Amino acid sequence: MQLEYINLPMLIDEAGGDPWRVDASVQRGRPAQIADLAQAFHEAGDCTTETEIQFHQARDRFEASWNRENGEHPINDAAEVQRAATSISFQVVALPKIAVDLENIAASLAEAQRIAGALVEVLETQLQVIDKLIGQAMANHDDTAALENDAVTATSGILRQLEAIRDDYSAKLQRSLTALRAEDGYDPEIIQGLDADGQPAIEEQNQSAVDTYDSDRRAQDQALFDAPDAMTPEKEAAAARLLDYAIATDPAADADSRRLASERLDDFNKAQFVGPLPVDPILGGDARSLAQFRQEWQKKFQRGLPGMPPMTPDQATQLLDDCEQQARVTVMHNAQGALEAAGLSPVGADQVLKNVASGADMVGTGVQRYGDSVPTGQHAQNGLSKADAALVSKFGGGVAAAANVAQLAIAINDYQLGGDNKNAELGGAVGSVGGSLVGSIAAGAAVGSFGGPVTAAAGAVIGGVMGGFAGGYVGGGIGGLLDPQLTASGGKAW
Repeated sequence: MQLEYINLPMLIDEAGGDPWRVDASVQRGRPAQIADLAQAFHEAGDCTTETEIQFHQARDRFEASWNRENGEHPINDAAEVQRAATSISFQVVALPKIAVDLENIAASLAEAQRIAGALVEVLETQLQVIDKLIGQAMANHDDTAALENDAVTATSGILRQLEAIRDDYSAKLQRSLTALRAEDGYDPEIIQGLDADGQPAIEEQNQSAVDTYDSDRRAQDQALFDAPDAMTPEKEAAAARLLDYAIATDPAADADSRRLASERLDDFNKAQFVGPLPVDPILGGDARSLAQFRQEWQKKFQRGLPGMPPMTPDQATQLLDDCEQQARVTVMHNAQGALEAAGLSPVGADQVLKNVASGADMVGTGVQRYGDSVPTGQHAQNGLSKADAALVSKFGGGVAAAANVAQLAIAINDYQLGGDNKNAELGGAVGSVGGSLVGSIAAGAAVGSFGGPVTAAAGAVIGGVMGGFAGGYVGGGIGGLLDPQLTASGGKAW
């Protein structure tokens, strides 16, 4: 927007924020692509009357707000439905419910975009009028302070409305994502970024990984590969990365092959990264530890494990992706069950999970705040009933160390069973209630999701991811099924 007399940077500073930036964060989402994926799940499932009604209600909301603009379509809908149907525990039974939750995300995002866009248009119209009035006042040598205040007031008012719209959508998004993982057994990683969650879309993330490898390491790998020395493990690894780069940058290559090759480059980049990285709010651990864990298991799968033949690089990477998504589903599902078993209502448990999964401060240091709010009724503003808030406050001391959903699930389990490890980190409890629970959950998740000789391997990977990534411990001896060098007592899983 071009204004002649109003200084936009100064206006934004005086208003306390940038309404155009807030609007852009909402408009970045791609509701049509999410709706198309929802339609694919809907068509693949055997819908009941209830889910049919729920889906069409959400579809109507989407249609009422969608602006009919659509761009590239990065989601292979049929392939994603097939992947989900063969990897999630609930399988075909859950497909209609997944469709409903995805369609609700698309509808909520389309509504937020429509309303936010309209508010920005109103603001720009107001500012253009005020800008002209300021010009007239300056020509007449009149004071412009009141008009300038009007511009700040208008901008600040629209900013607050936009922030409220974004926050309301974010809350709805987290509810839907929680339902997808905890109730439907589906981790919707495929819509990352498309749902305006502030994260880069999968395609953008993969392209960034390719670009980073190209600028930081490709020349070094090429020089190592071209050297006349004998083949070494390091040289073989460099050759594999160069091949992944060639595949990832080949427009004629299969889309899934490009994606999986990019993911392996991303794992390499992150495994080498030096410096702090954010912790995953569901699983714990950071991107570096997860990448290192994935690289180690990539090697194991490609070499082959007892009872299963060697995998191709793409097969191994896809299995790692499936296991990581299953770990998220399993953690969310079991955390929901643990909270309800501890006495929370389903709505209260969902609210706690929604906040922890989004990185909000509901447990730990935030528990006392919720407890203090019970007599005043302020708990309602935080999404909890009085009874749920009181209960969260009651067991709050037992989950004070829970910084993510995985730790929360174990801490609640330990609290209920009276374990001595209530405030311990999730990854270090071999033989404890928490360690055993992780092992048994992981094994059950694998059996429920994968068949044949990969079951034990999948259980170890899922358990490893749930146990805090590389270096963590998993009870139950799952890792011992795969590596003869592991201790028979079921110690380290890798």
